[in-house]
Amino acid sequence: TELLHILASFAYAAVADDGLLSRRRGTAPRSVGWLLAIGITLHGVGFVALHAHEPLIPLDSFPAALSLIGWLVPTSYLYALRIAHVRGVGHWVATAAALVTAIAAVGLLLHDPLATAAPGGGRWSHAHVLLSTLGFSLLALTSLAGLPSLTKKRALKRNQTARFGLPSLESLDRMEHVTLGLGFSLLSLGVLTGFFWGQSRGISPWTHHSSWLIIAWAIYLIPVGMRVLRHQHGDRPARIVVIGFGFLAFSYIGIRLLGMST
Repeated sequence: TELLHILASFAYAAVADDGLLSRRRGTAPRSVGWLLAIGITLHGVGFVALHAHEPLIPLDSFPAALSLIGWLVPTSYLYALRIAHVRGVGHWVATAAALVTAIAAVGLLLHDPLATAAPGGGRWSHAHVLLSTLGFSLLALTSLAGLPSLTKKRALKRNQTARFGLPSLESLDRMEHVTLGLGFSLLSLGVLTGFFWGQSRGISPWTHHSSWLIIAWAIYLIPVGMRVLRHQHGDRPARIVVIGFGFLAFSYIGIRLLGMST
């Protein structure tokens, strides 16, 4: 399992390296799709192998959650690629996936499942983890579209050429719109199932994680309202999307690193 995660992180890193070299040569990267597919396949097999691990590693444990995020981010990108046709951010996605997957691999090597074993939440547990993590991954792509969009617009206002060969603003805007709507919907379902999970375990659902998650969800309501209801585009929704992801990332990763997950 750990070896497959390491191999997957190398495949993702190869995509990032290919993108960087292509930028320096001034050519378009050609191996993003199949290298990502190899990494996703290796990673998927490694993640499935977690369920055959003895003793069982809980799906809501930190290494397993990181592994799922690292797998879903590039998978969601390939899906969004078919809709939004944004090819210039593939190496950024791969860089994030490589980093998260490598950290997950280290966490799996050091993880003691007996120390974190907890009563299962049944179907609500799995539904919450899968829905909220998939929403997280899509919203990560939203921020990866929003941030370069802001960078490119700032460069255009200063009559400068944007670095890193960023995609067109239209493509970035399309990707941001698609991933924001779908990611927010899945995150909302994840929040809802999380409350049912807490109720099924007879504990209060108001943990540090859920509190920060609700804050992030509330922040995302603003750009969703701007883009979906008012059809507003531009800098303001993109800025709020990036800010919202900062809170969302803290609710998943920051509180665990600070020991505040309960």
